[in-house]
Amino acid sequence: MTAQPARQTRCLAQGAVRAVRRTICASGLALLLACCGLLQAQTFSLATDREPVASLDGLWRLHPGDNPAWASPNLDDSQWPLLRSDEDWASQGYKGYSGFAWYRFRVQIPPGSDHLSLLLPPMRTSYQVFVDGKQIGSFSQMPPHWLVRMSLPAEYQLDIGKTPVPGEVTVALRVWHWSGWARYWGGGPQSGGGMAGQSSLIDARFQRQSDSRLLRLGGTYSLALLTAISGTIGLLLFLIRRRETEYLWFALNQLADAMFYGLHIYASVHAIPLFRRDSAGELLNVIAALSFVLFLQTLLHGRRSVLFYMTIAVVAADPILYFMLMLGLWPSVGSMNLTQAALSLVILAWSCDLLIRRAKEGVPDARLLLAPVLISLGVGSVSAAIWGAFQLGWLKTYYQPFILFQSPFSFDANDLMEVLFLIAMLAILSNRFIRSRSQEERFASEVMAARSVQQYLIPVHLPNTPGLAIESEYRPAREVGGDFFQVLPQAADGSVMIVVGDVAGHGLEAGMLATLIVGAIRTAASFTTDTARILALLNERMQGRGLATCLALRVEKDGNATLANAGHLPPYRNGKELSIEGALPLGAAPGIDFPVLHFKLVEGDSLMLMTDGVAEAQNAEGHLFGFERIAELLQKGTAGAALANAAQAFGQQDDITVLTIARMAAAVSV
Repeated sequence: MTAQPARQTRCLAQGAVRAVRRTICASGLALLLACCGLLQAQTFSLATDREPVASLDGLWRLHPGDNPAWASPNLDDSQWPLLRSDEDWASQGYKGYSGFAWYRFRVQIPPGSDHLSLLLPPMRTSYQVFVDGKQIGSFSQMPPHWLVRMSLPAEYQLDIGKTPVPGEVTVALRVWHWSGWARYWGGGPQSGGGMAGQSSLIDARFQRQSDSRLLRLGGTYSLALLTAISGTIGLLLFLIRRRETEYLWFALNQLADAMFYGLHIYASVHAIPLFRRDSAGELLNVIAALSFVLFLQTLLHGRRSVLFYMTIAVVAADPILYFMLMLGLWPSVGSMNLTQAALSLVILAWSCDLLIRRAKEGVPDARLLLAPVLISLGVGSVSAAIWGAFQLGWLKTYYQPFILFQSPFSFDANDLMEVLFLIAMLAILSNRFIRSRSQEERFASEVMAARSVQQYLIPVHLPNTPGLAIESEYRPAREVGGDFFQVLPQAADGSVMIVVGDVAGHGLEAGMLATLIVGAIRTAASFTTDTARILALLNERMQGRGLATCLALRVEKDGNATLANAGHLPPYRNGKELSIEGALPLGAAPGIDFPVLHFKLVEGDSLMLMTDGVAEAQNAEGHLFGFERIAELLQKGTAGAALANAAQAFGQQDDITVLTIARMAAAVSV
């Protein structure tokens, strides 16, 4: 009975707590809503929340001529005509005007202003900036010491101090326009974008304009990077393969193009004197054009025809025309550009002739380069002609032909052809590398085969020759040499036939000819022991194949020796040269009678036979090893190996072979 009242009491207590909580929450919500009613939304003011920057695009006063008093803030310029500040004066009634002119406008300064700047739009050609009669800056230089520069936006500080009250300043611009541009470009501001305001904000806008100019050069940046990379690759390939000069011409062409693009980018953000910029550009253009012509000529093995030399002359004439213009010896810029466009047709004609002819002959490199090269040259000629026509006034407005797109950066057909040319060159270089690698591997296999044949020319293991001790030393100048010798014992009478020779020339071709001679020696020695007859047979085989000097020596069991000579060095017996009549080498003429010498080798005698690679060794100063040095060493008892080593160390130029034959007592006792 007592449990139920207790539970009722607890339920009543919990209900009271929940009621209090609901009351507190309701009161808090009402209070929050009441407070929100007292708050107000933020107010944005068009009058007070603006950045302190004003555009200078509008109407400026203009007066042709020059008067220093026109910089004064007190000048009454109300009668000066008003011109738009975002267009040059040629489009506003002053076409063809050159020389001095003054612009004036005023800028209102709010109270409390400090650190103000002017951002002036691009102007041609030179100008000075005056604020309330005081010069605060300039762009380029004024006559008589003037330097024409390409126009760029420029920022100038207004040094007026902090203004406690509203004020106004008068800005005057003394502009000078070069007559060389006046025919087709007007002076003064070239576009809008001028501003005045707080320096930090003007700095930011100036930087944004610079960034925007750089963004518009995105295509030029890409081409500069691509040409620099391809030029570096071409230069590395030339350093690896110096004999293939087409890599050098390609590298020069691409690196010159990369530097030209770099010059264009630099001139877009820095003011460069026109003469310096154009002179550097002309030099780079000449290098690029000349290396391009030589590249095509070398790559496609073109003929050096009259048209080729005319092309070289046209390339050389391009900078001459420019310097004649700068010296006043050429009538106008427009006529110079039209002349250059006409002359460029010679380059186009030569390129067409070479590329089309070689493409018809099935040359893959010509087929890859045909379209990009010819289209690029054609576009360049047409663009130069349009530019010259505009400069001469034949066209009212200048337009850039073949533009593919202009946003976010400009890219035209010539740029596209440059990219296609690089792609084609990448394919050509890859194919050439593969072909060269294949040829090298084939040549290496041929050299290995020739090396295996070399053992027949220079036997490593000599046959047994009773009574004679024979030693050989061989030092090839290349992988395969042209020296040869054979030691052939004759079983019938116990004599030994020894033949030593040297084929004219070096390398694989000489080695193959020496192989032919060795085969002929073995054949001839199989049916005759007559040394003169052997040389006569070899001479018949050599007709029309080349030249080779040769000695044929037969040593009998009793030491009697017979020596026949075909233009070879005489041997040395016991360190002294044997006297033998000279003769023509093998292959020089048919039917030669080769001289024969008879002598005897006694016990202890030695006979040394050698090729001319010993005597013709040459050091860095150009001195020959020579016969006197040979005789001196042999008189001292120098062995064949020591003689070969001495000649090789002196400065080997040709294959060196030394063969030593010694008569032993054992030969007598048999």
